[in-house]
Amino acid sequence: MRAVAVIVLSVVTSVLFAFPPDVAVADCRDRISLSPTPDGEEFAATGRAAIQSIDSPARQSFRVEVGVDVPDGTLLYVFANGQPAGLMSIALGVGTLDLSNAGGAPFPIEVDPVCSLGPIWVTDAGGTTLLEGSF
Repeated sequence: MRAVAVIVLSVVTSVLFAFPPDVAVADCRDRISLSPTPDGEEFAATGRAAIQSIDSPARQSFRVEVGVDVPDGTLLYVFANGQPAGLMSIALGVGTLDLSNAGGAPFPIEVDPVCSLGPIWVTDAGGTTLLEGSF
């Protein structure tokens, strides 16, 4: 039994040291649902957010999708960790903010690195929070 434990421990240790130290820490993938606030419930607001980092910071993405009962063309603002992350325009009740550097585009410093994002919220132009959540 002790021999098996030693073998398992050595295999696990070998695997851990086979990769550079930042690989396990830097890469991430997570999704959350955004909860409507009482103000958001008035507009039947729903939402979700996703982050992904592969070979950080080489490929990062941050995506926020919302459904909300407001007129087409309404602008909503996305905040991450207290900083403005971007805005989306609503069309047919749906809006998406999709940030990625996969095509070589610069990644906004407000959401870089995505693996360290915490609180996310979506507001209207007046600053009223409609949706919120946290990674």
